[in-house]
Amino acid sequence: MDTPAELQEIGTRLGHRVTIKPMKGHRVYKWRATFVEGGKYRKKGFKTKVAAEKFSEERQKEALAHGVEAAISATERATVMDTRTDLASVSLSLRQAVAFAVEYHRKVQASCTVAELVERSIASRKDAGLSSDHLKDLKYRLGKFTAAFGDCAVATVTKDQLEAWFMSLPVANATRNHYRALLVSIFNDALADGYADVNAAAKTRKAKVVETEVGILKPDEASALLTGADEAILPAIAVGLFAGLRDSEIKRLDWKEVRLDLGSIHVKASTAKTARNRMVPVSDNLKAWLQPHAKKSGSVWPSNGRKLMEAARLAAGFGSPKKVKEAEKKGDVLKGWPSNCLRHSFGTFHILHHKDAGALALELGHTDTKIIFKHYRNAHASAEEAATFWSIKPEAASNMLEMRS
Repeated sequence: MDTPAELQEIGTRLGHRVTIKPMKGHRVYKWRATFVEGGKYRKKGFKTKVAAEKFSEERQKEALAHGVEAAISATERATVMDTRTDLASVSLSLRQAVAFAVEYHRKVQASCTVAELVERSIASRKDAGLSSDHLKDLKYRLGKFTAAFGDCAVATVTKDQLEAWFMSLPVANATRNHYRALLVSIFNDALADGYADVNAAAKTRKAKVVETEVGILKPDEASALLTGADEAILPAIAVGLFAGLRDSEIKRLDWKEVRLDLGSIHVKASTAKTARNRMVPVSDNLKAWLQPHAKKSGSVWPSNGRKLMEAARLAAGFGSPKKVKEAEKKGDVLKGWPSNCLRHSFGTFHILHHKDAGALALELGHTDTKIIFKHYRNAHASAEEAATFWSIKPEAASNMLEMRS
């Protein structure tokens, strides 16, 4: 006859085991019980630990009852007979199948859902001081992942499932790899917190990306952008073109950090994407653009910067994909705006003119020159254009624009 401990184990295997953990951030419940019922992952909230423990005790009593009443019924016997062929076809015994199922549910009980993992990961990055733009991007991309896998236990998500999801995304391979990097990061969080045994995302293969040249603005296009811009957005554009700051860095840049007297811009660690301080020299032409608009303090990026930036692009003959299509229907010519082209123009014309990859890496905030040689040796730009680019001052830009017309 089975011992009480063996009867208890029978009940546990049937899904009566309860795990109690404290909850954080919930307005009502402070404790959570997780268990498996009817073959599905369940959870129940409690206001007190005592109530959660009482629920656990009741489940344990049920487990013992299942053990006492564990006589094999005709239906159960028939189930064993019906599955015998299937088990034999994969060389699996009934005991092995039961052990696998029990282990699977134990992992589920010890894990959390994908939705909970994403919520925790975003919250931890917010606490770490990531920028609002970075957090917004995380919420958007991980929101898609949550929509597909939100109710799944993290420990049960497989490499094959993730690869199939990556391939279902209607994006370029480079973007697929960006999604992959995000998931590798949050699955690392799951590993650290004990919600998974392996990083399924890290086991997926990267998509093949064919290297392409970065998009830049030619000197006449840069001049058109500057001369057509509202004076409120003009300093931000000039800093992007002639100092190479990232868009996110420009949006968090304060005039106190723009030292024209010292000839440098201080990109603070709290502002930089890489969380490292760096000093970027102010070139002669950048100083000429900034001096008439310089302030002692305040944001370099205006409150309506997005709207003003779009207007400056249109004035220079560039537009969003939607605007480009609208212009084509009307028979007008409007070019697409190259992604991150202010910073890319800076990098391309800097290496052509100064021929110093190490200095450029420092100014861009890179730890080495790998990206410099990968992206900024543009075959469609010349040393002559680079010299022209670094000579663009307000008066020269106006003259260049007249010649362009």
